[in-house]
Amino acid sequence: MRGRRFTRCGVVTLAAASSLLLGATGARAQEAQLVDRIVAVVDGEVITLGQLDRAIGRVQTNFSIDTGICGPRAGPVEAAEAETDDEFARQVLECMIDDMLAFQHVRRFPQFDVLQDDIDAEYQRMVHQYDSRAAFEEALKRQRWTPTELRYDLEREALVGNYVQIRYRDVIDVRETETRRYYEEVLRPEMEREGAEMPAFEAVDNMIEAILVGAEYNRRIDDWIAELRRRADIVVFLW
Repeated sequence: MRGRRFTRCGVVTLAAASSLLLGATGARAQEAQLVDRIVAVVDGEVITLGQLDRAIGRVQTNFSIDTGICGPRAGPVEAAEAETDDEFARQVLECMIDDMLAFQHVRRFPQFDVLQDDIDAEYQRMVHQYDSRAAFEEALKRQRWTPTELRYDLEREALVGNYVQIRYRDVIDVRETETRRYYEEVLRPEMEREGAEMPAFEAVDNMIEAILVGAEYNRRIDDWIAELRRRADIVVFLW
């Protein structure tokens, strides 16, 4: 069965899950030590409760990076919009599943590999947002994020970002008739409601084009992720 499934389970060991995936014997699985609880399995790759907890903390403190999927899609995870902590956790988990599906797909294409120099530059950009390297490393420590893990996540972000830029965003063509329709049918009524002066079309056509490109890009990404989900075997363990 493909798609998304829910089930209930107790605490699971990562080692035991790996043993099952690798076809190990039951004896080896029994010897595994408890290290974390699995909250989801996405085409054979696990997301643990520890990973989810860390992701929630980063979202709540705005100490996170975009992977090219969740970020550009208008911030699908908003703590203020979630009615309960469980609902918020599920929103974050769904976003993590989307990111994992995208990465699993994109990593098959070596032409989208990223340069290590680009990763180093992005890492240093994040460092320079803090007063000192020590302050940056302390922030990483609070979020239970190691420099190696951050570099890995930055590489994932860049890899998926390269793919969606070339595959989806760069091929979007907005015609002038579409921008003029938005100008007349969307912007003009908004300006009239606000009692504001209507700007000339030439003053806002680039802004309108960017809005339309962003909307079409989000639609295409949503369709892509929906198709990946239909083909995937996703198991979510309720807690």
